[in-house]
Amino acid sequence: LLRVIRFVSELKKVIYLIMGSLPSFFWTMVLLTLLIYILAVFFTQIVAEYSVPTDSDNAVQAEHKVLLSQLFGSTIHSTLTLYKAVTGGVDWQEVSTPVMEEVSPLVGVVFIVYNAFAVLVLLNLVTGVFVDGAMKLSRADKEIELLEKAYAMFKDTDEDNSGDITWEEFRGRLGSPEMAQFFQALEISISRADDLFELIDRSQDGKLSLEELVAGGLMLQGPAKSIDVAVLTKYIQAAIASIQSDIGALRRSERRHSHIG
Repeated sequence: LLRVIRFVSELKKVIYLIMGSLPSFFWTMVLLTLLIYILAVFFTQIVAEYSVPTDSDNAVQAEHKVLLSQLFGSTIHSTLTLYKAVTGGVDWQEVSTPVMEEVSPLVGVVFIVYNAFAVLVLLNLVTGVFVDGAMKLSRADKEIELLEKAYAMFKDTDEDNSGDITWEEFRGRLGSPEMAQFFQALEISISRADDLFELIDRSQDGKLSLEELVAGGLMLQGPAKSIDVAVLTKYIQAAIASIQSDIGALRRSERRHSHIG
């Protein structure tokens, strides 16, 4: 089984995400257990006073009291009932009806509020935490995958083992499987190879080092981050300031020439 997992990438990702979500699952179960236990003690004590059969009970009341004893007769039964109510093991109406009719409507309201909080707030919040954790783990997995593919592509493309990739070497290996996998990891069309080369060539010397390739790939992977927007804004402001300075210099030069004329 372990050998199969190693070679099936999608299965490996799923198992990796499940293992990464285990800490969140553990603390979620701790929170849910505390909530259920506190309410289980409360319902057990309240119901114990009203579930004792009497001679004046009619058939419906007797049936309800038997049901209450089964649902909330002990702390263990109460815990199991509350857990079933939020996970679909039992219809919550079957629990709330005898509680509201034989115990108190206020106690029934407590049960309904608990059920609403657990289903609408707690479980949805847990789902959000799991999704957020899965997305973070997925991003980390994609970065690792990109690093591996970038290294494989660099070794395949650097034919003279100089430690740098020239544009000629880069263009000559565009049809290689390593290059295709690298572009796939970046989610960029291979037809934009020249634009990619110019963008990640920070030194502007027509060559790419492994450091430039990895840093540029990580920068271009996925949506733009806030720091990317801030850097772009800074460059735009610098370009606008330079243009304004050039325009001011041209205007001063024109005024000097007009005075001389």
